[in-house]
Amino acid sequence: MILWALGFSVLGLLLGPFLGIATDRLIDRVAPQLELRCSSCGHGLGIRSLIPVFHWRQKCAECGSGLGARYVSVDLLAVIVFGLLAVRFGVSFKLVPYLFLGAVLVVLTVVDSETHLLPNIVVWPSIWVAIPTTLILSQVLDDARFAAAVMGGVVFGGFIGLSHIAYARGMGRGDVKLALLLGLFVGWVSIDLLDAVRLVLYAMILALLGGALIGLAFNAVMKRGKAEIPFGPALAAASLTIIITSQTILSGFGG
Repeated sequence: MILWALGFSVLGLLLGPFLGIATDRLIDRVAPQLELRCSSCGHGLGIRSLIPVFHWRQKCAECGSGLGARYVSVDLLAVIVFGLLAVRFGVSFKLVPYLFLGAVLVVLTVVDSETHLLPNIVVWPSIWVAIPTTLILSQVLDDARFAAAVMGGVVFGGFIGLSHIAYARGMGRGDVKLALLLGLFVGWVSIDLLDAVRLVLYAMILALLGGALIGLAFNAVMKRGKAEIPFGPALAAASLTIIITSQTILSGFGG
């Protein structure tokens, strides 16, 4: 299992530069190219910038600046997320869609952290990929997992949607769509509808607590009063945490 997890961590590292390209283009709204860009002047860094780890020390030929924290963050997040998901699901059909989710969340976490936006061009296609994928794999596994996924999406998306209606400044429409996507995958961990609801509730509570603590810490350190804090990273981190620890959580209910 250690070698299995290590292998997928390496896969995350290899995919990191390509996730970095997607992140970069979504933040700066430029056409994608097969290279990373200088974080200072935007100059292309060439095909060598796609070599994992080595590109962290690469310097821009135009201004001499380093690669920037954005790409390193994407690489490290991909390594951690892919490794943990490989440990959780092992050699299983279920690992594939969760790796897809992990890649999407790495990109959205960095984008939302910098722009406070969760782009429709990523979230909506991810939802439309998730629905048929979980449906087909549920048929392959011959269980009620898809019903649990739908339940998770409805509960998570519905709760965040109501929060958006009640307080639009604190919860954006992007958070609602992301919650729908996350609910599908949190619910799909279980074959039981009640367990799916329990897991989603845990994810919501963890996200709210995490978002509140991050907001308090940020405002205290930066002394900015009530600065807006992106909620997408908290939703993503909380949901991944519940997905990865779901076996332990459900065993506490005798599941």
